[in-house]
Amino acid sequence: MPLQPRRLPRAARPDRIAAEYLAALGPSVRVLQTLLAELIQDLAREWPQPEPVRTDNDRDVARAVKRTADKLARAIKAESIVPIATKYGAATSDFQRAQLAKQARAAVSIDVRKLSGLDRNVPRQIAGFAQTNADLITGLGQRMAEDIGKVVEDGVVMGSRWETIAKRLEHFGGVTESRAALIARDQVGKLYGDINKQRQENLGVTRYVWRTVRDNRVREEHEALDGDSFEWSSPPPDGHPGEAVNCRCYADPDFSELLG
Repeated sequence: MPLQPRRLPRAARPDRIAAEYLAALGPSVRVLQTLLAELIQDLAREWPQPEPVRTDNDRDVARAVKRTADKLARAIKAESIVPIATKYGAATSDFQRAQLAKQARAAVSIDVRKLSGLDRNVPRQIAGFAQTNADLITGLGQRMAEDIGKVVEDGVVMGSRWETIAKRLEHFGGVTESRAALIARDQVGKLYGDINKQRQENLGVTRYVWRTVRDNRVREEHEALDGDSFEWSSPPPDGHPGEAVNCRCYADPDFSELLG
């Protein structure tokens, strides 16, 4: 009768790393929020009074928005984000290695950290994470500029009062912060899942058991998968754990093949 792996300890999630990553992105987000606040001050002086005809103020408003949009698009430099993302990508990798080592030690009494080839392709994954995140974070300024442009254009056409427009514009400071938080959580979770898959395959593990964090925020379709077994080569419809946006599920390795 073949040996069976012992029960796996529960893997921890990299939530602390995601929170620290978001904090490190804070200065970049605040640059955008500052530019937004400056635009609101400029528009408060230039905004036309409600009337159905165009005024010279309209052109002043358009110029102010164009100036800010240009600044927003250039405010965050990719070269400033790549080192930050690389740091937290490496931290995510170290964290995942520790979780896998804990599970392998408990299940099959193997210290995977001493095995050659465990980290094959992982540096490339971290580099890809850094570049993707640089694109996403630098894109926050462009998204804010697009949001602002639409609100201001609609406001001018509709003859909206400045107080109404100001409230809508102020809202975008919080929206951008929320977008940055989603990027940090989602991207760290994706990288954790990708590295988990890569290292398991590097060990020769071909199957995993889907696990959820078992709280009331788990989406129903993922809750239904909890405890099911899948092949890494054949993902379920929503992808492997961590691949869907903001998915917090993870893959427990099936070590039974390693025991013959």
